[in-house]
Amino acid sequence: MSNAYQPDWDLYTCHIDDHPAIIGLDLDLRRFAPLNSKPHAIYVSVYLNTPRADGFPQGEEFQVLGEIEDSLVKGLETNLNAHFVGRTISNGVRDFYFYSGDTTLYDKHIADVMIGFPNYQYDFGVKEDRSWELYFDFLLPDKVEFQRIQNRKVLRTLKEHGDIEEKARHIDHWIYFVTEEDRELYWQKISKEGFVVQQRSLSGNDERPYSLHVSRHDRTDEPSINAVVLLLFELAQAINADYNGWETVVVSS
Repeated sequence: MSNAYQPDWDLYTCHIDDHPAIIGLDLDLRRFAPLNSKPHAIYVSVYLNTPRADGFPQGEEFQVLGEIEDSLVKGLETNLNAHFVGRTISNGVRDFYFYSGDTTLYDKHIADVMIGFPNYQYDFGVKEDRSWELYFDFLLPDKVEFQRIQNRKVLRTLKEHGDIEEKARHIDHWIYFVTEEDRELYWQKISKEGFVVQQRSLSGNDERPYSLHVSRHDRTDEPSINAVVLLLFELAQAINADYNGWETVVVSS
């Protein structure tokens, strides 16, 4: 793994087989996967004893599932040099996913962990997955959900610094385009939404050299940010442009 790798765990909600689900995963792996040295996907499914009607855990079971996760990660990392990549919870089942090069006695190593949790039923399995389809096609969110995750990261940072989300303030956005014509078409669409151009320039990006920096006054509660960002993001996607994020200042008084 490159020294540039920094674990970046986050989660999002979705549906799995029509059941509500929460997926947690290490997002930074997307920059380095697939790892040729770890071509085998290992899963462990743990069945909840007292799930809520929606299939999610409740009460003390949250803590027990955390203990199971910690024990599985430690056991499989120690014995197989496996890499923990993600987890799901849906329909009364918590699934844990790992990638490994060595699968020797993997079932024994899982059993050695689960013997410490005798009240829980579980399943497990392994399959060859050299292209890491499990990670990219199942665990990794789509582009819209990924943008929502990025929004939440910025909002958490703002909140940690005392931001008052109800107060509107200047928020900057950057978008990059293949052609100058695309940039002007995009501006024609968003100019009706109250945005102001801060700068049009050449970005130095070979694929999308034409940049547009716009701003608008908005609140920083999650619904407000998602509404404005996804408007800009989806319009950019429609013309093969790249919405490159937003930033603002902390308003604490």
